[in-house]
Amino acid sequence: MRLRRSAPRTLRARATAAVTAAFALALVAASAAFLAALRADLWEAARDEARRNAVSAVEVLEAQSSSSGGSYTVRGGAVGAVSLGDPGTTAAQWDPGPVAQHPSASVSPTSASPSAGAPSDATAIVNSGDGRFQVAAVVDFDAARATLLSMSSWMIPILLVLVLFCAWLTWTAVGRVLAPVEALRREVADITAGDLHRRLPVPGGRDEIAGLATAMNATLDRLDHAVARLRTFTGDVSHELRSPLATLRTRLELSLAHPDRTDWPRTVADALEDTDELAGLVDDLLLLARLDAHRPGHESEVDLAELARAHGAVPSNSAAPVVLVDAPGPATVRGTPAHLVRVLTNLVDNARRHARAAVHVRVATEDGSITLEVADDGPGIPPADRERVFERFTQLDAARTRGCGGAGLGLAIARSIATTHHGTLTAEAPAGTVPGARLVLRLPAAERGPRPRTDGS
Repeated sequence: MRLRRSAPRTLRARATAAVTAAFALALVAASAAFLAALRADLWEAARDEARRNAVSAVEVLEAQSSSSGGSYTVRGGAVGAVSLGDPGTTAAQWDPGPVAQHPSASVSPTSASPSAGAPSDATAIVNSGDGRFQVAAVVDFDAARATLLSMSSWMIPILLVLVLFCAWLTWTAVGRVLAPVEALRREVADITAGDLHRRLPVPGGRDEIAGLATAMNATLDRLDHAVARLRTFTGDVSHELRSPLATLRTRLELSLAHPDRTDWPRTVADALEDTDELAGLVDDLLLLARLDAHRPGHESEVDLAELARAHGAVPSNSAAPVVLVDAPGPATVRGTPAHLVRVLTNLVDNARRHARAAVHVRVATEDGSITLEVADDGPGIPPADRERVFERFTQLDAARTRGCGGAGLGLAIARSIATTHHGTLTAEAPAGTVPGARLVLRLPAAERGPRPRTDGS
């Protein structure tokens, strides 16, 4: 069976493991450096002690006038009386006391034959000033080793205690830092589509946790608004589809109930008219769905002034209001041509349904943006309803009484198209003394010169 590598699953455990491992490695490295420095100091102190013993022995030999020249060896930290017999003998248990460096002695720490098993620097050689005596002091490393071993023995448990303390401190600190995040997680887990009105508690301060809670509350606000809008939209769609379907069904049922008294060509023509109304409504709903999804279309440069002049040139019957266009120069924007044509068509059709005699279309360039203004001489839009007219399936009472028709999606589609083209569409107060509705579309003007290509060529 293949063994899988196990790792801490929680962020708290991973952070604790990472910090503890890093702290342990740092402690081990620092301890190793400290022990190496301590070992060097202890070894050097042992060599200095051996040199001092050798110098003291040379002074004693020089003080004894009967001493003959030769080589002597000093072992241990204390030396006894130096033998005056054969050269090369060992002095034992001699304690010279505090003795300074002999002025006539020279130290040669590596110039004698070391004893067997001793390191190469285990002896300190001192020659007398007149050259008669040479004393080799053997360095005693046993005390240094004992001190180093004792230091290591009590450092190990201290290091373990420090590592455990670091792990506990990290675990506690990370737990306290993540406690608000866990509270937010539990609160978000309890929120469902039925209670999107709930909001997360924002902790005090201006730290990252407070920023996260604020951002999540803003997301919940958008979700709540989108769900409420979707529910309203679904209800409105059901209502708008029910009416023509019910009319069509009733007409067909009556025709089938009295087939001999039914004008079938007229019945079929009426059914086709109802079907066209349903198809138009479905097309509008699909367009709104695509606009809400912000799906980009095929963009190109479009001259709004040319589009406005084309609408003014469309012939109409004598009963329809005339369309007067004021578009003297080019007004180029960048966008989807079909969508921009749809905006202008919706605005002009809306103005024609409410105008008494004329519809005024004006295109102008203002401060790097293109303004398309459509105004009529009808009853106008009350100030309180100038924003509501852009809501979906909204029909003002005046429009209903006149029987103008429509499902109330024209201005909603126009505003959605304006938004996807980084522009605005608003209902503003009428200009001058002529009453009526005045809808103003503002779009950014197309940049001059060639646009950078995005296909990588």
